[in-house]
Amino acid sequence: MKVAIVVPYFTPFVRGNEFELATWLARQGIDVTVLTSKGKAPREKMVLKDGELQGSQTFRIKYLPTVFDVGEIPFTPTVFLEVLKGGYDALLLQEDYQSICHLAYIAARIKKIPTVLSTERTYHPENYKRNVLGIFDATFNKMVRNGTTVYTAHCRAARDFMQSEIGVAEGRMRVIPIGVDTRFFKPYHGDSPLTEGEFRILSVARLHPYKGLDHLIRAMSIVKKECPGAMLYLKGRGPSEKDLKALVSELNLGDSVRFLDKPLPYENMPLVYSGADVYVQPSVIEPFGCAVTEAMACGKPTICSRIGGMMDTVEDGVTGYLVAPANHEEIAEKLIRMVKDRAMLNRMGDNARKRAEEKFDWSVVSKQYLQIIEDISEHKG
Repeated sequence: MKVAIVVPYFTPFVRGNEFELATWLARQGIDVTVLTSKGKAPREKMVLKDGELQGSQTFRIKYLPTVFDVGEIPFTPTVFLEVLKGGYDALLLQEDYQSICHLAYIAARIKKIPTVLSTERTYHPENYKRNVLGIFDATFNKMVRNGTTVYTAHCRAARDFMQSEIGVAEGRMRVIPIGVDTRFFKPYHGDSPLTEGEFRILSVARLHPYKGLDHLIRAMSIVKKECPGAMLYLKGRGPSEKDLKALVSELNLGDSVRFLDKPLPYENMPLVYSGADVYVQPSVIEPFGCAVTEAMACGKPTICSRIGGMMDTVEDGVTGYLVAPANHEEIAEKLIRMVKDRAMLNRMGDNARKRAEEKFDWSVVSKQYLQIIEDISEHKG
């Protein structure tokens, strides 16, 4: 069976959702090709040549020419011909608002190829982007949403948003989460970059206002009064870096916050997570939150905002805590509770690992997609 995953950007060394999905489908005997643009999203640093494989990849990547790229929406017209001539049995489309998916979908309709559309939209974009997206939602996006064979959301929040805000019919969408490789992300006891502090708090995120890291920094000013040896590690870079460092200085937290802004091989990330006592994701906007399931797989309890996919991944009071967005006092209260109860901390970490294995491991998630692909390909044409 031949399947194409159509996605606007693809960076193999990041090993994101599309990479892992392609890998796991290929392991189950599917002939997988990733169709993507030659453009680069802000967080991406490289693009491989067409067809080049990396490491243990067992699927093909086709980087198609990009005419222009506006607002992280690359225009890649040759995907239309690629789908017409590719001989695919099914297409997996990532998001309804991407032009590469519009063109791939139209070609699929011509060839009577079944499609699976996935989304993680949980919010309206800001300023002019909302107006532009609104126009597309009423036209091209709607065409893809209404016509796709199967429609999936990565979390319940995305499903509910598409139903209440965009008008997708109830019962149209099914929820399939983004997976995590629990064989790769697992507890380690080796050398970790997190070497300072009696109680180590970690957040892995792009330094962007959406991530709410200023609230976590403000929480540290409360936590250090109860636990002077607590240390916060922020792994990532981004447009808010200067402002966040200024906030650290303003609150006199220079001895309690460390910015891990040096490049780090992806293979070392399990060591980063394993070096922490607790993982915190204080986002004010977060469609899914892959770093949360990675931390859980490494046996770490989590404190996360009660938004997006984190409402599905975190079992409140069992694997960690859910807190109100933008509430540094509640974050601090949960952190202090963990500092004072190591037995609870360890129990939550064990529960987090178990939940990651049972609910979010790619061996579980990929089988849900495989079943869909097998079902719809039987009715091709």
